Amino acid sequence: MGVRWVAAMGALAVAGSALAVGAQEMRERQRAERADPAALKAELGLSDEQATQLRNMWVEGRKQAIRQRADLSIARIELRELTSAPVVDQKAIDAKVKAISDLEGARLKARTDQRLAMRRLLSPEQQEKMKELARERRQHRRARGAGAFGDRRSGRPGRSVRAPEPRAPGSPGDEEPTPAEPSW
Repeated sequence: MGVRWVAAMGALAVAGSALAVGAQEMRERQRAERADPAALKAELGLSDEQATQLRNMWVEGRKQAIRQRADLSIARIELRELTSAPVVDQKAIDAKVKAISDLEGARLKARTDQRLAMRRLLSPEQQEKMKELARERRQHRRARGAGAFGDRRSGRPGRSVRAPEPRAPGSPGDEEPTPAEPSW
């Protein structure tokens, strides 16, 4: 019975990982499909140099975010392994919790640094226009609904009814959506 349970749990873990990767790839494709870099460049009045710098920032930021997300996922898996081990090693668990905390802090710092770099690159008028466009995108998404996976906050039948967890300002998930990759 024990071997079957372990095999079933392993199969579930692999299936869950595959679903998570597939969902992330789908979100990335949808985000890229919605982008209209030429329209964004025109709406913000970006110079060619600004457009190039923004694109480079976006590319580097996405690479960094992917690496950080992967490192964090691995660390969380390792923490689960440590906490479910037959013999609990409190020092190892404490070290892993600290590592996870450090990784989450690094993600927040990287996002903050990227936002500040963008602010330095854009004029105050361009910054305001960018905020306005982001607000419009959020409103458009809300009007459309959350898509195939449902709206967790709506409680509508056939959808998840889990209440959103309160977040501190600037916490993961509180950030504005990452703009799709421009192709300037």
